[in-house]
Amino acid sequence: MGWGLIIALFLSVIILFVLFRLLHRIVPLILNGMFGVIVFWLFGLFGVMNVPLDIWTFLIASFGGIFGVAIVLAFTWIGVPL
Repeated sequence: MGWGLIIALFLSVIILFVLFRLLHRIVPLILNGMFGVIVFWLFGLFGVMNVPLDIWTFLIASFGGIFGVAIVLAFTWIGVPL
C-alpha cells in the first residue's frame, strides 16, 4: 500500500464529507421551495389569491418554509409588490 493510495483515500473521504454537508443543507431549501410553489399554484388554481411566481417568492418560500409562504401570501394580500 503506497502513499499515493492513502492520500487518495483520505481526499476521497474529505470530498465525500463536504458533499454530504452541502447536500444536507441544500435539500431542505429545495423541498421548501417546491412546497411554496405548490401552495402558490393551488391558491391561484382555486382563485383564492394570484401570487406571482418569480425568483423572489421562490427564495422567500425556500428560506422561510411555511413562515415564508405565509409572509408572501400576506404581502400579496396587502398589495406589496415583491
